[in-house]
Amino acid sequence: METSACRAKTAVAATAGLAGTWLVCHWRSPMVRAWSPGAGERRRIGRLSVRINGRGREALVLLHGFTASGDIFGAAYDELASSRQLAIPDLLGFGRSMDPEGEEFGLAAHLDALDEMVDALGVTPAVVLGHSLGALVALHWAARRAEVERVIAVCAPLYVSPEEADTRIGGIGFLERLLARGPLAERLCRWMCDHRTLAAWLIVALEPMWPVPIARRGVSHTWPAYIGAMDGIIRAVNWRPSLETLAARGVSVLLLDGARDPAPVPGRSRELAEELAGVGWALHPSADHELPITHPAWVIDTANLG
Repeated sequence: METSACRAKTAVAATAGLAGTWLVCHWRSPMVRAWSPGAGERRRIGRLSVRINGRGREALVLLHGFTASGDIFGAAYDELASSRQLAIPDLLGFGRSMDPEGEEFGLAAHLDALDEMVDALGVTPAVVLGHSLGALVALHWAARRAEVERVIAVCAPLYVSPEEADTRIGGIGFLERLLARGPLAERLCRWMCDHRTLAAWLIVALEPMWPVPIARRGVSHTWPAYIGAMDGIIRAVNWRPSLETLAARGVSVLLLDGARDPAPVPGRSRELAEELAGVGWALHPSADHELPITHPAWVIDTANLG
């Protein structure tokens, strides 16, 4: 009996210790300290769930990164709706735009869904800001939409080969390296589809550095959406023609990176800014891949969005 009681006390103490460690990491996290939910009305437009704030014919569109949602653009971005309409979609197949029945989630499908969104809203997407995966989508979409005047690409994965993509993605962290692609990634993704509530809380437990609502939403996708974006956009390495089209058209493109971000290839954004007219570059000295969450004021000020 004493042995059982001791074991129970040890288990309770261990659980309390783990919970305490999680709380300390969570509340000290730059992302948690910088983020709070954004304002706006949420609407379903075609295949996308979109958060809309502000009014006007001219729109600023914010596009989130891989396996994320538009929630990453929190309250710090609400000020951008003061003089225009702010449209923040959950990208096709992700977040609240998750489509359990869908099979096509490549680049063309993403661009078509965004076209449908702005056409239904009746707005001109004058400025597009994208983070990570969203940065690539922003470049391709802007090349397709003649109305776009400016593009801000944050932590853009501008890779020149699938092998380079795999190496850089693996450098972000253990989970990214483990789950970037392959049989294990597919099995886990399909398991999450069958146990989504449990998977959401597991991600919260494993990633204390993330705000809880953002972490939970990170499992809201299916395997076709996951691999469609990974292989059809990130590993497709077809971004350069779109960037060159924008440069030739005189569209302003600003590449923003964090000095501690392992995802972008070091020096590539700077080289592109030196090579192509209209392409600029800026580096935050301490930010990592979550730059738009941890340092929203820097992004807004550097991109002159205010």
